[in-house]
Amino acid sequence: MTLLVLFTVFAVTLYTGVPVAWSLALSTLVVIWSGMVPLPPSWFAQQVFVGADSISLAAIPLFLVAGGIMNEGGLTRRIIDLANDIFGRMRGGLGIVNVATCMIYGGITGSATADTGAVGAIMIPAMTERGYPRDFSAAVTAAAGTLGIVLPPSVVMIMYGVLTDTSIGGLFAAGIIPGLMLAVTFMLTAWWIAVREGFPKSDHPFRLAAFGRHLLRALPALLMPVGVLGTMLTGLATTTEAACVAVFWALFVGGAIYREITWAGLWRVGVETVRMTGAIMIIMAVSVPFSWVLTVEQVPQTAAAALQHVGAGPTVTILLLLALLTFVGTWADLGPSLVILAPILHPIGLEVGLAPYQLGMIFVIALGIGLFTPPVGTNIFVVCNVAKVGVNAVTRRLIPFFITSNICLLLVSFIPATTEWLPRLLGF
Repeated sequence: MTLLVLFTVFAVTLYTGVPVAWSLALSTLVVIWSGMVPLPPSWFAQQVFVGADSISLAAIPLFLVAGGIMNEGGLTRRIIDLANDIFGRMRGGLGIVNVATCMIYGGITGSATADTGAVGAIMIPAMTERGYPRDFSAAVTAAAGTLGIVLPPSVVMIMYGVLTDTSIGGLFAAGIIPGLMLAVTFMLTAWWIAVREGFPKSDHPFRLAAFGRHLLRALPALLMPVGVLGTMLTGLATTTEAACVAVFWALFVGGAIYREITWAGLWRVGVETVRMTGAIMIIMAVSVPFSWVLTVEQVPQTAAAALQHVGAGPTVTILLLLALLTFVGTWADLGPSLVILAPILHPIGLEVGLAPYQLGMIFVIALGIGLFTPPVGTNIFVVCNVAKVGVNAVTRRLIPFFITSNICLLLVSFIPATTEWLPRLLGF
């Protein structure tokens, strides 16, 4: 009865337009006020405070600030110039440049939406001007933008680590190989489409001097993810300390080297960081009492017992987890999806033999695929707004990327070494 009331109130409030955070809070308070959970309302306030009282969560605004400063400082343009020198002469080279830029940029921002918006604002007009179809330019940007949450540092990995008590440094290490797999897969998909449809390629010859100049200009920015991850993976800094390093490095590069940071730009970065951090922190805070009710009502154990009752073995259970995560990802944002599903599915995944970091990457990749899958794919709406093209046209172009990304998801799900080898090598 408690679960019925909890999920009914949550569903009704969410359907009527109440924000996710308040839907989570109200549904939890209703079961407390009704006496179904014998606890005083003050317990709810204490648990909300506990949910926000995590030093690891402080890394989220710091990484967002670092990524915003680097973008304001002209990072995106410099990465595109360098990637164009390497891939621009291939058939459909700008599509590959788009993916490469998202891959590098995602290793700095930690946010899929920021990655998609920043790269799309430059790459989509450039690709359109070179003769690429607008729907293809938008589609490759929407798919590649998800690399921002798969490659470390990742805001989603930080949230997952806090929710499931999994090492965030280990998750960052685990995301490197799957992130590179996805990047290569997206590049090959863009190249295959370009060859099949005869997209243009650059006729400009490779010039070593230009490449060296672009590499030198981009090098200060490229060193940031190397330095940040290096301090974390070697144990020299915690996640939050590494995020502080990222902010100071971004200020130094954008202000002293690139000299493109302005006070107005810093203000925009601050406003956007506060907006995004506020939304994330409220959801994380109210998720703690909501998850506690799910745990007390033994929802994970009940779900696991139901799967065993129907005779679902480990392989079938893993496939069901993938299907559920992908489906939910198409309808809900990443934060709420993690808050609701992680407490339920994390114990089930461990029970069927998935390794902790492997399970974390399954969550990140599966929910990330939902970002470019209709009907509520956030990345789709971002690129459609930039490209001025319809959702249906972009969705058709995304089908090959959807197929290839799911192949990568299956490889991660059934080959533990893709996510466990590197963390084990680094001592996590």
